[in-house]
Amino acid sequence: MMSNMHDYYAMTMPGLETVAFSEMQAKLPGCTLVKFARGIVLFQTTAAPGELLALRTTEDVFVALVHLTGLGRGPDALRVLHSATLQSDLAGALAAFRRAHAGAQPRTWRVVSQKEGAHAFRRMDAGQAVTDALKRALPRGMRQVQDDADVEFWLWLHGSEALIGLRLSDATMRHRAYKREHLPASLRPTVAAAMAWLAQPQADDVVLDPMCGAGTLVIERALMKPYALALGGDIRPEAVEMARRNAGAAGVKASWQVWDARKLPLDDARATTLLTNLPFGKQIGNLATNVELYTVLAREFQRVVTPQGHLVALTSDDRLWDAILREQGWQIAKKIVVVVLGQPATIFVATR
Repeated sequence: MMSNMHDYYAMTMPGLETVAFSEMQAKLPGCTLVKFARGIVLFQTTAAPGELLALRTTEDVFVALVHLTGLGRGPDALRVLHSATLQSDLAGALAAFRRAHAGAQPRTWRVVSQKEGAHAFRRMDAGQAVTDALKRALPRGMRQVQDDADVEFWLWLHGSEALIGLRLSDATMRHRAYKREHLPASLRPTVAAAMAWLAQPQADDVVLDPMCGAGTLVIERALMKPYALALGGDIRPEAVEMARRNAGAAGVKASWQVWDARKLPLDDARATTLLTNLPFGKQIGNLATNVELYTVLAREFQRVVTPQGHLVALTSDDRLWDAILREQGWQIAKKIVVVVLGQPATIFVATR
């Protein structure tokens, strides 16, 4: 392995691991995959640590300190976690943190632990094993706290596999500073960014979200790559105003309008990229009305999208949307199942 190649891992929304790695490959020099796990991408790159914080389809990024496979599920596993933490390159991880954060000198730390699967010990026991090792190995000037620590060490334990990492990111990576206002069923920014990435963004794109809600899809596409024009609208005036304010906070230029997505006030073939979060029929709409609504929307989307354009849509009603798209002549290029608001949903990538 090259001396300037470093191990990292990213946490993603479950289902978006391959999309996130695609963005990493495009943006990070020398990026290679080590392994996928559910909601995890373990990778190597020669990129400076701060470059990882610019990823948009990723929830969090970490310097990988420990990666264990074949870890037992009995009490002996706690000793293995403790020993592996002691032997890890903590000095290198802290140096990476300082480089990512303009030389910041962390003074406080804490451990966050996550565990899935059956083990002969509790999640807090695993976390304590890592904590005890860090108390011995970290510089004496660093102090353990319960909340609001300068640095966080995360333990991810899934069955017989474990990752321990130092978190480089903070809450703004997943929640975004611009998203000051929300609506029911508002889309998570990293999911919106993944949808924008799947549309293969180009500098001459005319981007449209006909049911924009709080504006997240249009904003994420605009922040990802250059574009020619961005259009967003919603039948709810309060949503349009919210989207306009969020876009202003993000520094994004877009045109926002109150309209009915079933009859858009747009010329034929106006958009090269249509991104939309369809009503799931839970918080907005219902399953019965979605049959008629989805049929009308698929027809209208076909009218306003260019012949070579992309449609990227999210819905929990996979079978209905799949059938309607095919009936209306759309070509489905890809389907990705993700978990949204606690339930499975599917991202459809389709072309005319």
